[in-house]
Amino acid sequence: MVTGDFLLMTEPEEWMMGDSEETEPIRFQPPQTNPSARSIVTDTSSSAPTFKLLGGRFSFDRTHLGLLKEILPSVVEIGFATSGATRVASILKMLGAEAWEGRPGCALVIERLLEILLIEVMRYQGEERADLNTGLIAGLADPQIAACLQALHQDPSRDWSVATLAKAAGASRSVFAQRFCEIVGIPPMQYLLTWRMALAKEMIRQGVSISEIAFACGYQSASGFSVAFARHVGCPPSHLRAPPN
Repeated sequence: MVTGDFLLMTEPEEWMMGDSEETEPIRFQPPQTNPSARSIVTDTSSSAPTFKLLGGRFSFDRTHLGLLKEILPSVVEIGFATSGATRVASILKMLGAEAWEGRPGCALVIERLLEILLIEVMRYQGEERADLNTGLIAGLADPQIAACLQALHQDPSRDWSVATLAKAAGASRSVFAQRFCEIVGIPPMQYLLTWRMALAKEMIRQGVSISEIAFACGYQSASGFSVAFARHVGCPPSHLRAPPN
């Protein structure tokens, strides 16, 4: 890595970064006494060049995290010399300024900038990476699969089947099912279920009624939706309801 490089990691929780394999690593331990500190000095006696690292984290619920891991590999690296680096660098510069200055409203600004940063990373994966193997971004890069995904995303309430999804993609049923699984990494009906459940969780938190959610997600009854939701998410929809004020 060189100055200006960007990394996004969906895993692992612990990692090591250095300029070479011969360099002795220094374990980074954030201070426990001052969690609001904006800078940390690990070795004041070192004569080595100053190293600055801007770090942050995203938090997702289980359903959305599953979708994210299907979209992105475990590590995304955007080098400062690549075409995607300019926009990312601009966002990171604003993030650093907001985090350091601590101006009124900085928490909200940082949250929005992080959302934009994540979108830019996904754009980079889809537009610049010709070596993508599987995942949603790989699917969006394929014209036939992208047509299917667009139709599915726009109308999740439709009574979809492999045959109707194949028709949306302009392919035969057997060819489509195999190609979707090879490119996206999961069968089309499993992806449809995952997408519907992600939408359902968002609507539940917004206070939408279970019957309305069931209809919006393609279920004929609230009870049928509730059973499918509990099986997929691990708890009934009512557990995600915000408590009344």
